[in-house]
This record gives sequence, C-alpha cells and structure tokens, in this order.
Amino acid sequence: MQLRVSDQRYALQYDQNNNYMLAYEDIDVNVDSNLIVVDPYVCLFDDDWKIVDEVWEYLQYLFHIKKLSFSAVITKGSDLKLFYEFLQQHKINYRATSQKTIHDFSAWLSHCDLQPLNRIISSMKNFYQYHHQQNGLSTPFDTSTPSSRPAPSNGHTKNAPIHQKRIKIKEFDNGIRVLSKDQIETILNACTMQRDRILFELLLFTGIQIAEALSLDISSLGIPAKRPLSLDKDNTQTKSYYHQHKTGIQDLHIPAPLMEKLSNYYEDIWSKIYDSKKMEHEFFFISEFHNNKGAPLTYQAVWERCRVIGKKTGIFFTPEDFRHTHAVVLCCDKEWSKRLRELLGKTHVALIDIYAQIAHNDPIMEELIPFYKSYGVIHG
Repeated sequence: MQLRVSDQRYALQYDQNNNYMLAYEDIDVNVDSNLIVVDPYVCLFDDDWKIVDEVWEYLQYLFHIKKLSFSAVITKGSDLKLFYEFLQQHKINYRATSQKTIHDFSAWLSHCDLQPLNRIISSMKNFYQYHHQQNGLSTPFDTSTPSSRPAPSNGHTKNAPIHQKRIKIKEFDNGIRVLSKDQIETILNACTMQRDRILFELLLFTGIQIAEALSLDISSLGIPAKRPLSLDKDNTQTKSYYHQHKTGIQDLHIPAPLMEKLSNYYEDIWSKIYDSKKMEHEFFFISEFHNNKGAPLTYQAVWERCRVIGKKTGIFFTPEDFRHTHAVVLCCDKEWSKRLRELLGKTHVALIDIYAQIAHNDPIMEELIPFYKSYGVIHG
C-alpha cells in the first residue's frame, strides 16, 4: 500500500503533436478550459498502483464536503493505510470485516507499537460509518447509538469564508442529505458536458447507485443500436432493462424524457467516440478527454466533476445525494413503496423509516414532488 499526497495545485494539458502532457503551476484556470486542473489530494494506492476506490471516496468526502484541513485528511489517510496493510497481510476484504477483525487489528497495532491506537480505531469507525450510511456497507462497529448532533435549522444557506456563498444541502439523521429543487436545477444547469447532466439525472430519477450507473452498457439501457456492435456479447451485460444490484436483479425505471436524452447522447457523442477510438467495450458512460477518450468513466472522475461543479455553484454535493433525494420522493407515492424497498434492500429498513419521516413532514418536499411528477417518476 502506498499513500501519495500533494498540496500543490497545477494544471495539465495534452500536447497531441508531441504526445505528452504539459504541466502548469501557480495559474488560475477556468474550469471550462481544455486544461485538466489537479487540486491538492490524498490518495491510497494498492501494490499494483491502482487507486483504492472506497478510500478515495471517503477522503474526498472529508476534504470537499466535511471541509477538514489538509493535514487532518492526511492523518485519516495514514490511518486507513495501516488498516489496509493489516487486511492485505491477513487476506481480508474490507467488506468482510467483523468485530473480531477490529480486535485483531488493535492487537496488531499494539504489537507493532503504533500510536495513538484510539485515534486509528476512531478513523476506522468513521470510515465504516460513512460507507454504512452512504452505500449500505455492513460495519463491524456498533451503529445503534443515536446521533447527538442538533437538528438542522430551516435555513438552507450560510455564508462561508470563500470566494462565494456556500449553499448548504439539508442534512437529516444518518447523514442523509436531500437536495432542494433549486439546488438540483442549479447543479444540472452548471453541467458543461451533456454526459454529466444525464448521469446526474439518471442517479436522481432512478435511484441507481453510482457504481451501478458506471457499470451500465448500451444494451442494459435498452438503447436500440443503429448498427451491430462488434463485441462478444458473452462478455457484456444481458440485453434488457435490468441492472445488477446487490439485492438481486432489479427493474430500472427510466422516465421517457431521460430515455430520450440517453438515446440522443448515444447517437450524437457516444457512437462517434466508439468509431474513432475503436473501443473494446460498450460501457455507456465514458471519458471524453484527450488521450483517455473512450475509456470507461471512473468513480474518481465523477467525484472530480462534482467538485468542479460544486466549486462553480457553491453547492458541494456527492453522487449519493441524488439517490437519497430520489428515495425520499418515492415515499410520497404509495404505488412506489414496494419499489423503494426493492431499490434499497431489506437491510435498509431503518433508512426507509427516515426517508418516510422526511417525505411527510419536511417543507422541502413541497417543490420536489411536483418536480418529480413533471418527469413522470411519481404519479397521483
């Protein structure tokens, strides 16, 4: 395991003539330019120099959403590096941990004389708590203790000591954050790439998880191809309107207006990139940047787009916020109650109760319900 840290802000530009990257330091570039801006980061790599996705997501959340200091995020990253070295040494997957794993890890830390032990264990608990709330990951720590955080006020905005006003997303119990109609429209209108807008709309209007969305291919979206794709269909997803969910195969309900946008993107952009780059896959969401054009879109790239748009609008959001918003709205339609339980799974009964309380008691729903009805997501 390798932890890499950079506190420098710089920009990269691909030189097609000479086939290499040009780097620029200490510049103020527009987010819509052809430059790729790299902000300070803390990133954990495995032994094959592949990014550890779940750690990257959590550290990005701490840095951009919770607004922890850079040094604090480095500390969290260092603690997670130790934990992953322990998991690697004992051949344990981070999803298969138990209380015994934590006890063994504590003993391992003590044996290695690594201090402070309490801080490291606390970092592990916060890491699992985040993924439990956002992604439904089982946690080896006790989650029965209610949060002591005071309830948020009705205000949705506050002044932040940055260049512009920061618009706060309303947060409820268990870290559930629900976007308002105005926030949704602001985010979607700030998307400079057609791909980003339809990805966010897919998350917002279907409730699909970001990992599932990125794994969708052309056939799984039911888009009729204008020509046969030159791929071995045995290596792709089954041609249907279904996607693979951890609770089983679930029906993916795509509103008609969004389906039309997906089809238009396929014809106007995706197909052209497929032909020009001779892609060896048919994942729907792909990179559109320079020498990486045509590669499957990564979770890190989506987080970067969220960060750039958040910086541009003052609304700092995550892909999971769209899913929470969708789930809350579904609670307002009795016809969709069964669909909500199928979407979230049986392990999310407590979350469904929280969603229902928000849906029936919070004023944020007054504008969300008509907005979703206009898209045909809910009826009645």
